[in-house]
Amino acid sequence: MDYRCGDLENIVMNAVWSMEVPEQEYICVCDVQERINFLESKNWAYTTVKTVMDRLVEKAMIIRFKKGKKYFYKSVLSREEMAEEAMKKLAKQYFHNDMTELKKMADALCEKELSKI
Repeated sequence: MDYRCGDLENIVMNAVWSMEVPEQEYICVCDVQERINFLESKNWAYTTVKTVMDRLVEKAMIIRFKKGKKYFYKSVLSREEMAEEAMKKLAKQYFHNDMTELKKMADALCEKELSKI
């Protein structure tokens, strides 16, 4: 599965992940909207959040079910699982599936950043 996200989709996914707890397995659009507006210090419209969440459902990154008049959502993969998939794709695309080479690049980038401090 291709789990690429645009900027808005990343913001929504981060909000969803930050709210998912065992006691509350599913969340609604208004919860995500409220969380984004708090975390991002922005004023996203309900319709914007709903549209982005609908796109994420189409991409099979979140699931949705209807209870009464309201839709509820849950992520398919955890943040860690999604990051793992992205790293595998990156290794395949740029390093011929060699995770060791990807790690070397990441280590080199970390050293570069540390040298700036």
